[in-house]
Amino acid sequence: MFHVMFGKNSIPEQRRIAREIELYQKQIDSLSKVIEQRNELIQKLKTDSLYKEEILRTRYGMSREGEKVFQLVK
Repeated sequence: MFHVMFGKNSIPEQRRIAREIELYQKQIDSLSKVIEQRNELIQKLKTDSLYKEEILRTRYGMSREGEKVFQLVK
């Protein structure tokens, strides 16, 4: 009975380990979603030229040759 309550494989220790496993599983699920989103973004960057153009224009301020760009300052 002593080992069941206080030993290495005691009931409280098993519960603690179960909570820890649950926490790690939630982290795995969350990171899996992030990986999936990043893979979709990578695929989009590889195949969608309009998306690439949008990124270049908005993030990096690039323009087409001969195009005038106006930047509004507050």
